[in-house]
Amino acid sequence: MSEAQLVMRDLELVYPTAGVGPLNLELSPGGNLVILGRNGAGKSTLLRSLAGLLTPRSGQVSLGGHEVGAMSPGRRAEHMAFVASTPPRGSALTVGDVVGLALEAGSKSAGPSDVAAALEMADIADWIDVQLDTLSDGMAQRVMMARAFNQAGSMVLLDEPTAFLDVVGRREVMHDLGKWCASGKSVVLATHDLEAVEQAGWANRWLVLRTPEQGGSLLLDEAFNAQKARSILTGEA
Repeated sequence: MSEAQLVMRDLELVYPTAGVGPLNLELSPGGNLVILGRNGAGKSTLLRSLAGLLTPRSGQVSLGGHEVGAMSPGRRAEHMAFVASTPPRGSALTVGDVVGLALEAGSKSAGPSDVAAALEMADIADWIDVQLDTLSDGMAQRVMMARAFNQAGSMVLLDEPTAFLDVVGRREVMHDLGKWCASGKSVVLATHDLEAVEQAGWANRWLVLRTPEQGGSLLLDEAFNAQKARSILTGEA
């Protein structure tokens, strides 16, 4: 399942109660999906449903032909990784520990040389012995991105990963996501950062979550356009 297709079939989320489905979508390996919506539209709920962390109201999510909700946590971790808007705190783990655990979760070799190579690729090799808790939010988020890339065999789900980053940090994250798609990983990104997505240039599929009263959810297969996205979100289009 190293190259796995994500499929949503008649997916209805448990939140919001007004509903944004049913959602039907197929995402091929190396594909991307940008999820947009107003606050409370269900972006985080959709991501957690795709990750098997929430049971949908109805419908099905499958990855590589296997229903995500029926996978064991270990099997899901081998194929999917989740990046939240803020990195975890209150941990004594070093950066090397975090990436090493990610390699193990992805059933990859996690010896010292493997960890060093993974950190070098992420351009954070100098942080190997630094505790995660001592890093700034921006630096720690780079570690979480490296963790996700090295863990996931097929897909990375990201929930507002640039929310607390500066302009340079946002640009770096979006650039990395484009490289991940080129490497064959599928990227599903929930974000409000419309300009950063457009400037990165890799996004060509986007889903706007809306209730039936708002016209229903809208799936677009075209290059991402921040102005058009803003018009849809505000009801002007």
